[in-house]
Amino acid sequence: MTLINENQKPARVITLRYKKQKVQAELVDMDNHSARPGDFRHYLNERLIMVNCVSRIFGLLVLSAGTVLAQEAPPKWMTEGPKLVGPTKTIDVPLTVRGTKQYVTVDLGGKPRRFVVDTGSPSMISSALVKELGLETIGRSQGMDAHGVIIESEIVQSRLKLGGVEFSNVPMFAADFQASAALSYFIGDGVLGSELLKLGAWQIDLKNLRLRYSQDVTTLPNIKGATKIRLYDFGYPHAPIMDVRFAPHARSKAIFDTGSPTCFAISPADFNGAIKAGGVGGTITGNGSAGGSLGGQAPDRQQLQAELKTVSIGELDLGRVAAMGRASAPSLIGARLLEHFIVTFDLQSNTAFFLKCADGPLMRPSFGFSLAFDKQISVAVVWDNSPAAAAGLHPGTHITTVNGEKLRLTSEGIRKAITAMAGQEIRLEWEGGSADPLEKTLVFER
Repeated sequence: MTLINENQKPARVITLRYKKQKVQAELVDMDNHSARPGDFRHYLNERLIMVNCVSRIFGLLVLSAGTVLAQEAPPKWMTEGPKLVGPTKTIDVPLTVRGTKQYVTVDLGGKPRRFVVDTGSPSMISSALVKELGLETIGRSQGMDAHGVIIESEIVQSRLKLGGVEFSNVPMFAADFQASAALSYFIGDGVLGSELLKLGAWQIDLKNLRLRYSQDVTTLPNIKGATKIRLYDFGYPHAPIMDVRFAPHARSKAIFDTGSPTCFAISPADFNGAIKAGGVGGTITGNGSAGGSLGGQAPDRQQLQAELKTVSIGELDLGRVAAMGRASAPSLIGARLLEHFIVTFDLQSNTAFFLKCADGPLMRPSFGFSLAFDKQISVAVVWDNSPAAAAGLHPGTHITTVNGEKLRLTSEGIRKAITAMAGQEIRLEWEGGSADPLEKTLVFER
């Protein structure tokens, strides 16, 4: 029942506010266009303890105050870990890439496991691994996924090693990542999440396919000459939040989310603010499903892409950016930016470092459609006036062949589909039609 769309994934933010006698939960719109940077910080400082949990990994998880934090203080698992075991250590391990997702090998239970690196998610673990390792449940969460379906999750703690460095008391949310071929392919055994960011400086270097860690950011490479950007940490799960600007009077904050497959995804409030400030050059619409979750597939609806005339992260000017529209807050800085910058997150100094490693525009050509992986490999979204629309593709179309090779919903079939989508031309066959070939075009021509 899980649909995965590589181009979008819905999310929402839950903020849990602790007061003396009760806990409240509220959906927080993190967008603050045309506001001073200090306004957002002032708003959050009114709360004694903030917990920002992004509904991540294709909308799997939202924490609920009623079941996770029905107490006057944060639960123990939130405050007692994760911890670094032993003296000061450094990590320099290889990254592998599937699509836009980055993976590392984690030692868990004495065996190598494949974990996706996701700065917009708390750490997660396969339910099968929880059973294999005999991990004790230390808490439970109940909340709605991004489509309103109630999802329950167990919370466990475990030790893990990365590059020979051990971390203890790592809280992880359990989910059945073996429920489908798509989840198994894209997630693997679990998620290395954002709560580990608080332990030091972490560097993602896609140019050299390395993930690095040090307790002292000055010992890492790619720091000298990098642009420094203010980094905000508003508490668990310590997702990296940065100032963004769409025009002189259109400012907000966004999460740098390596699980988001776009360069930038803009929330409704930020989009409206950018329009009012004259920061939007054009828009295109499409139709289809934005993604799915363990609760099921998102319904088809109108989708949006916007040409942002200029986007700045802190003082770093990115220029023109094609932004994917989102159904809810917050806006996201996505994994595509890692193709252009080596990024270091140092929550200890509240600083992110961006070192440019590749030139090229942030406006990417497209076939005009995206894929979904549910019970079959099918079309998720088709954009208006695109090569895909002209060829007759529609949301839900079952793709049977790509570049002459038959597709099935297996790990190999998913790999073939993603590889084909990365090319400049693609030949498709589907039930009732074919296209030979489709060529990528720029979405927003100049």
